Amino acid sequence: MAQGGSRSIRNVALVGQAGSGKTLLADSLAFLFKASKRIGRIEDGNTLSDADPEEIKHKHSIALTLLALSRQDLTLNVLDTPGVADFIGEVQSALSAVEMCIFVVSAAEPIGPDADRIWELLDQAAIPRLIFVNKADRERADYFATVDTLKEHFGAGVAPLELPIGIESSFRGVVDILSDRALVYQNAPVAEEVPVPKEIEDLEHSVHEQLVEGIVVADDALMERYLAGETLSFQELEMAMARGVKDATVFPVIVGSAVKEIGIDRLVDFIAEIGPGPEASEDPKEDVEIQIFKTFADPFMGKLSLAKVRSGVLRPSSALTNLRTQSDERIGQLFTLLGKEHLPLEYGQRGDIVALSKLSGAKTADVLSKNRSSDAKGITFEPSLLVVAVTPVNSKDDEKLFSALLKLAEEDPTLSISRDPRSHKALVAGQGEAHISIALERAARKFGVEATYSEPEIPYLESITAEATAEGKYKKQTGGHGQYGVANIRIRPLARGEGFSFLDEIVGGAIPRNFIPAVEKGIQEAMAHGGHFGFPVVDVAVHLVDGKYHPVDSSEMSFKMAGSLAFHEAFAQSSPVVLEPIDEITVIAPAKFQGDILGDLNSKRAKVSKTDLDPETKRATLIALVPRSEMKRYATDLRAITSGQGRFTLHESHYEIAPPTVVSKLQPRKDKPNG
Repeated sequence: MAQGGSRSIRNVALVGQAGSGKTLLADSLAFLFKASKRIGRIEDGNTLSDADPEEIKHKHSIALTLLALSRQDLTLNVLDTPGVADFIGEVQSALSAVEMCIFVVSAAEPIGPDADRIWELLDQAAIPRLIFVNKADRERADYFATVDTLKEHFGAGVAPLELPIGIESSFRGVVDILSDRALVYQNAPVAEEVPVPKEIEDLEHSVHEQLVEGIVVADDALMERYLAGETLSFQELEMAMARGVKDATVFPVIVGSAVKEIGIDRLVDFIAEIGPGPEASEDPKEDVEIQIFKTFADPFMGKLSLAKVRSGVLRPSSALTNLRTQSDERIGQLFTLLGKEHLPLEYGQRGDIVALSKLSGAKTADVLSKNRSSDAKGITFEPSLLVVAVTPVNSKDDEKLFSALLKLAEEDPTLSISRDPRSHKALVAGQGEAHISIALERAARKFGVEATYSEPEIPYLESITAEATAEGKYKKQTGGHGQYGVANIRIRPLARGEGFSFLDEIVGGAIPRNFIPAVEKGIQEAMAHGGHFGFPVVDVAVHLVDGKYHPVDSSEMSFKMAGSLAFHEAFAQSSPVVLEPIDEITVIAPAKFQGDILGDLNSKRAKVSKTDLDPETKRATLIALVPRSEMKRYATDLRAITSGQGRFTLHESHYEIAPPTVVSKLQPRKDKPNG
């Protein structure tokens, strides 16, 4: 750990779309700090960050990884994060632990929707960021086109600090626009200062003026001096830029190549000198408080938790309270991590990131504090709206599968596990199909249980629209005492949502009082067992109007069966209907997609109740009621319609009578009603 306490700590997350080179940049940083002996290759599966079999197989990050790097004057905790939107929860976890993000883009590939989504998260968190244009050495790399695209996507705060020297395979260095210095990397990662190449002198001077104007615009005093023709010093401009970075209004852009180690040293210098660090405390006795932002199962250590030390000094044997459960946790061993490598720590100081072994009840997003009454908040994750039903390949593995999924959800809070109350199948809610598929791959590898997934069953109901009467007669002779019971009922529809009503209208002892509860129980069981299609029956009032009994053969069982038979008979005569669940959906997306979203919702039988346009954000909000059966794949559909830029929330609203087009696709029950 570096000398200098919290002031020497920098916590950064590498963020950006998949393929931008974040993982190799992390490796390059580790190599620069002499923490590793080489820069790995994605193709060879030997990078520090992507070490899980699924990451090696799919060739992209799936979970965040900590690389703790240190030199005498700097502790640099680097969190490498996934760039695929399905794993956005890992980015959200990382944002809770860092003071700055390095937004990585490729100079050779277009900026896609996943990058836009991640930038949106950074805006919401108002987190400082630096843009690193990677892969400037690649074929078709175009730094200037990339900067133009960055400005189009992310606004005027995008401020280029560097120009590349050379293009594609001849890329060999950078020009620092702010200091008017040129650096070439003939012996990377060591840079050598050279004169600014004549072919870019004019461009450098022009861009320098644009950069200065962009920096001073937020500082009235500097702006006044600049407009008066005064030359501002490098130190003044650097300090002004640091303020803009801290306020998340200025987003400096630098250029480099992780593979060729060009610009990596400058990236570290920028992080150390301009990037914000953890807030220092003047209170040497402040209470210890930590935020757990990642939990995972380590093959050697068991359960490991990554935590940010928010305050105080964390030591082994510290006793803290989990604010969620109000239970006590005893801190065991402390580590930091370099990918999969464990590095022991004596303590964790304010602002540091540490790994904790075997916390008993703590999970991701929990806050542990010495102050039991602390009001510190945890992490809020994106809701997971793609729900699938998961079935084990071997039917005997059902409980084993469910247990495995619950363990995976402990590591990934954006996985939600439940059971379908009717089919009893495991239900998994995730951020997308890739998220769910890889979770099942992990279940197979780690727990030895293979599974497939399909669309979940829709929880249809059945009800009635007309009154009907019926008699249920149960008579059975078995040689000794027989079974005998007759129940006459009238049923009528109730208002939607009222459920069930039972009215005892027996007079004259037609059915003894002690048997009437059995009639009601039989009717309720028949309703739960389902109507013509086997779906539970709701919103029905049942009047028990008459009946017959036998002083010897009647029993609770016989009247329970009589009630069930009477209900099934009456139900068939009461113009039954199928009820489908209706959900309220709120969609938020860029306004340019509003027409396509409306068209898609209309094709899904939606009833749009509100559309709104925010002129500042240029985002449209649509609220509609839509049948749940139409929304099974909406997470995937909306992503396709909006290029990943749309969001939605879904809430259960009510039930409505399903149209004939829906009912015609349903299969009638194959079994017969009880009796």
